Amino acid sequence: MGRLREETLRYLGYGKNPATAGVSEIIDECERELYELPTVRYIYRIFDDLMLSEGGVTLGGTAFESRALASHLRGCERAAILCATLGSAADMTRLRLERLDMSRAVVMDAAQSAYIEEVCDRACKEMLSRVSGEGFYLTSRFSPGYGDMPLSYQPVILSVMDAPKRIGLTCSETNMLTPQKSVTAIIGITKNAQKCGAAACDICSARETCRFKKT
Repeated sequence: MGRLREETLRYLGYGKNPATAGVSEIIDECERELYELPTVRYIYRIFDDLMLSEGGVTLGGTAFESRALASHLRGCERAAILCATLGSAADMTRLRLERLDMSRAVVMDAAQSAYIEEVCDRACKEMLSRVSGEGFYLTSRFSPGYGDMPLSYQPVILSVMDAPKRIGLTCSETNMLTPQKSVTAIIGITKNAQKCGAAACDICSARETCRFKKT
């Protein structure tokens, strides 16, 4: 079973139970549409000036007040900000299905949620390829809305990354990302293998001996 299919089924609530033939067919159709989306984009920036305090983090001169984020990045020498989106075409596809076939729309929504995570993993793999040669690992992603980091940091991150201009990613007055299937995240860059949360074990410099390697 492919990773996208597996994650789509998880979002649909199947767990480890097999999908019906009808649902499997719809997932196949959704996958084909997703991989042809013309508006999938991601950008990231690595910051060498990470500053940590008990109550927050400063990256590139921008302060983020969050104890949870500070704890997440503890032991990291650098950090990165990632912005990723499936773009407006994904939203239009989902809205069209909601008018025509709600059951397909539900599957498409789950598939899109799985796919944006795959896009983020792709970005992290690229990022890791830039730093692994220096002995660095990536932590898992930490996004606004996690822990005590409020969604009000969404526009801050978008501004730092110039995301509206570069990839068409904006947010509403209530700090919800637009297009909907989008992610912003902060990722730690560390030499501590125990903090590794990267999805790109295959290109990591410690892949042969790492006991944290994902299977």
